[in-house]
Amino acid sequence: MYTLYDRFTLRGQHHIRTWEQQGQSWAAYSNYRQPAAHGLYIPQAVLNLVVRGEKRIYDGLRAHHLRAGDVFLIPSGSVLCSEILRPSEDYASINFFLPPDLLATHYACAGTSKHMAGSTLTLSPSSQWQQLTQALLRDFREDGAMPAYENMMDRVLHLLQQETITVKQALAGRPSAPMQRMMARLHKGIHEVRLLEEVAAMGNMSLATLKRRFRETYQCSPMQWIWTKRLQMSALLLRTTEQPIPEIAYSTGFEDLSHFYRQFRRCFGVTPVQWRRGEIELSSQ
Repeated sequence: MYTLYDRFTLRGQHHIRTWEQQGQSWAAYSNYRQPAAHGLYIPQAVLNLVVRGEKRIYDGLRAHHLRAGDVFLIPSGSVLCSEILRPSEDYASINFFLPPDLLATHYACAGTSKHMAGSTLTLSPSSQWQQLTQALLRDFREDGAMPAYENMMDRVLHLLQQETITVKQALAGRPSAPMQRMMARLHKGIHEVRLLEEVAAMGNMSLATLKRRFRETYQCSPMQWIWTKRLQMSALLLRTTEQPIPEIAYSTGFEDLSHFYRQFRRCFGVTPVQWRRGEIELSSQ
């Protein structure tokens, strides 16, 4: 259902340019000239600088509407949906993978240890972020130009250090190794899960351990999280496809159509039909 985002290339991109350090991509400039939609599992923290156009990020029961100049932070372990909107101009952004070793060093020194996986955040688009974006754009446009990896990471982390405690909590640590192993399997089959025992087996955990680690990582129960991710995907498909509503409900893991309608309205405050027609936007919080 969701695909692994461990490289910057995604379906529908018109152009992409990446920078690498020791064979690993660490930053990319990409653009789209047509709408695109993705469901993604993001194991490593990502910083997204929006250059042009508009995008909607579905994060649980919220939809963040991003525009040019916005700075968006995605913590490690996040599962979300991304919708590139039909633009009057193309959509372009710069993305960074934030290395977990540097984050651990920075935020351990800052005395921050609580990790909030999945708590995506829109940061204040300060003049410093704008200056960084413009400098990066110049380098991406110039053949052979690439800032020193260590210097750029220091600059990015310095700007993040000036953000709120919520940002620091989102970046501190990462999901435990058993949770990472479980998520590496779960993200592809969220729509197929029927029993929590199946999820626990993916991470070689007991049921009690699974519930405790899920609460620590995602601040909710495992099944609550699974239903949220199913609804999140259904909200994306309602807006980006012409599939019949029953087909969307069944494909995202709902076995009973009336249950799907009730859950959608209870969570989003609107019916699937209202959401598909664009009569109301899911509010960004």
